[in-house]
Amino acid sequence: MADAIPLKFDFDGVTPSSLSEFTSSDTVSVSNGGTGVTTLSDFGWSLSSTNVSAASVSATSITSPMVTATSVSATSVTSPTITGASVSATAVSGITFNGMPYPPPFGYMQLNSDDVASVDEKKLGYSNTPGTIVSDGITWDDTNKYFVAAEAGTYEVLAVVILEGGSTLVNLSIQKNGSDVLVGQPRVHSTVDPLEHTMRAVFTMTAGQNANVTYDATASNSVKAITGSTMTIKRLL
Repeated sequence: MADAIPLKFDFDGVTPSSLSEFTSSDTVSVSNGGTGVTTLSDFGWSLSSTNVSAASVSATSITSPMVTATSVSATSVTSPTITGASVSATAVSGITFNGMPYPPPFGYMQLNSDDVASVDEKKLGYSNTPGTIVSDGITWDDTNKYFVAAEAGTYEVLAVVILEGGSTLVNLSIQKNGSDVLVGQPRVHSTVDPLEHTMRAVFTMTAGQNANVTYDATASNSVKAITGSTMTIKRLL
C-alpha cells in the first residue's frame, strides 16, 4: 500500500461541511498525539524530551533526563544518564557512564605556607589554609583538613609531602575516616632536608566518608610539611 494522506473535516463556521486531505501547512498538536510541526526538520537546533531512544541521536544541543542510543553526537550534551556505544560532544555536563559521573570527581590541595613543626601526628595542612581545587562530587573540609566523597566509589589518593626537620623516621599515612589505609616510614634528617616523599593508595569509599594525609615523627624530634606539599583525590569507578 502506498503512503496515504490523512483526512480532516473542513468546517463551515462550527459545523463540519466536507472531508479533505491534510495540506503541507496542517499540523497536529503534541497534546493530540502529533508533533506540532509540518516536517521533522522543524525540530530545529534543540531536542528536548523525557526519553530519547534511537539507533542514532545527532543534534547541536541535547537536553534530556535520559538518552538511549547506539550513537550520540552533539555540540552540547546535558543529561543525568546516557546509554550509548559511542558519545561525541564538545561540551558534556551532568551525565553518568555506567553509574560514574563525567567528568570524574577530583580534589586537589596544596600547602601555600609551611605547617608549624610538631612532634605529634598532624594532618597535612593542619596549621594553615591550603589552596584547593575541587569538582562536583568532592568537597574540602578545611576545619578537619580532609576531602569528603559525595558518592560511593573507588578512589585514588596521591600524596606528595615535602618534610623538613628532625633526625628520625616519620610515619607518613593516607587515611580513610581517620584509619590508616597505607603507611610509609621515610627518614627525615635536618642535614639533607627538605626531601619530597610520595605515597599512593586506591580504596573504596562510601558516601560521606573522608580521606586525608598525616605525618608523625617516631621520636621526640619535631617535623613539618612545607610549602609545595600536595594531596590529590580522584574517583576511578
